[in-house]
Amino acid sequence: MDYLELETLKETREYKAAEALTNAVNTMGWKPEKFALGMTVQHRTLQQEVMRTFVAMIHVMASDKYGFDDRNRGSHEAAKKMVESGILDEIYLPFI
Repeated sequence: MDYLELETLKETREYKAAEALTNAVNTMGWKPEKFALGMTVQHRTLQQEVMRTFVAMIHVMASDKYGFDDRNRGSHEAAKKMVESGILDEIYLPFI
């Protein structure tokens, strides 16, 4: 991604949401299970949109163009296994 693309991305609500989530998880007390449970009480359509977002993130992190190092190598490798398994191709998540 070049400088202009990055600057344009930083102005989007999606980028701002990603920053808000990373700020939330940037603590020793973050509990992924509580986040998951918190999502279960959100509007069903929004739960579907969040899941679609997670699937998109898996695709991006699995890419060979995705920059990773030892701190996030496990995420890259896990994402790559999920994509290569074909399981994500079988998922249909309509916006209803």
